[in-house]
Amino acid sequence: MDFLHVLKADMENLTFTPPTVEIGLYRADGDSIAIRPAPSTIDDRDMQQGKSYNYLVQFLVHHQDNEVAYNTIEKLCNHYDDSHLESNDGSFQLISFQVTTTPNFVQRTEHGVLYTMMATAELYIGG
Repeated sequence: MDFLHVLKADMENLTFTPPTVEIGLYRADGDSIAIRPAPSTIDDRDMQQGKSYNYLVQFLVHHQDNEVAYNTIEKLCNHYDDSHLESNDGSFQLISFQVTTTPNFVQRTEHGVLYTMMATAELYIGG
């Protein structure tokens, strides 16, 4: 399934994000964004029809400037709440994409500050 890769590519094309977007870890020594999956459950499963589940995603924005970090996570929140993304290889169909945890401060780092938010993508994967 290419959902995280589609999300990463979409984020890299936004004008307000830092140039480094990673799946998994943020860059500890620079401005970056990380997207990572969080534990989720499968809601509905049918061996012939496929399955539908909520795919929980955490967004982390790391930036040397506190105001830039906060504004970036807020813009991501607005951009992705009720967003529509399409699979490049047909591996998923996005039913809905909604922010479930609003942006909040995580910690100060050696480089700057870290903010996070969570979103749930309801995905359908064919059988």
